[in-house]
Amino acid sequence: MLMLLLGMTGPIGHGKTTFADAIMELEPHTIHLESSLVIARVANGLHATLRQIPDAHNIDSLNSWLHGLPSILKDTVHTECTYEQIKLEPTVMQQHPIEYQKLILHVENLRRDPGLAKQAITKENKETYRPFLQWLGGYLAKKVDSQIWFREIVRMVHDAATTGCKVCIVGGLRYPSDAQAIREAGGKVIKVYRPGHLQYDMLDPTERERDNIKVDATVMSNGTVDDVKRCAKQILTDIENNQLDVLYQTSQAPK
Repeated sequence: MLMLLLGMTGPIGHGKTTFADAIMELEPHTIHLESSLVIARVANGLHATLRQIPDAHNIDSLNSWLHGLPSILKDTVHTECTYEQIKLEPTVMQQHPIEYQKLILHVENLRRDPGLAKQAITKENKETYRPFLQWLGGYLAKKVDSQIWFREIVRMVHDAATTGCKVCIVGGLRYPSDAQAIREAGGKVIKVYRPGHLQYDMLDPTERERDNIKVDATVMSNGTVDDVKRCAKQILTDIENNQLDVLYQTSQAPK
């Protein structure tokens, strides 16, 4: 059997991880890749270059820190760019200040707690760094390559396929280009959405773009964890039989 590739999208806190866990319980030979952890490689590289924490409100100081990004990107995600591509521009920051607030917030947090730059960003602690990861992910996708993160993830997917992996779940799709990369690799894109649940960070450009993603199926996560498990099993069966539906409601999943 060829490896099944699933790209996951949906608002923060709406059940993507619960759905992914259900898939992994059904098929032990599953890996779960997250764009945030690929971005974290770059963030960890930036933190490692810090000799002095920059002034969050001084563009020259911030740019001095970001100067090493091209080398870090080449080493961590196999992407080449120039410093001119990624340096901060004062006029752009003045015109669109909200798009840089999370960078400024992170640097201010580093000044209050320098220890944040000394520990690696991992799956367990990534929530602490979420604003910075969101900014870095969106900024470099815009300035360098719209598929910078998912091009690297697809490379990792191909590696997984050679090691006996049967299902690969890719989380964190936020741009239409992310979904395109998954489909070009032969995958399906699934949205998990919890009706009536609050959507966070809708002013963030990366979160706004997520609504423009065309999906192959939507999971209305309106049931229990057991319902999610039954729904996940049905989706795997439907994909195998080439009968994927456009909408699944977990509370109505077949027994």
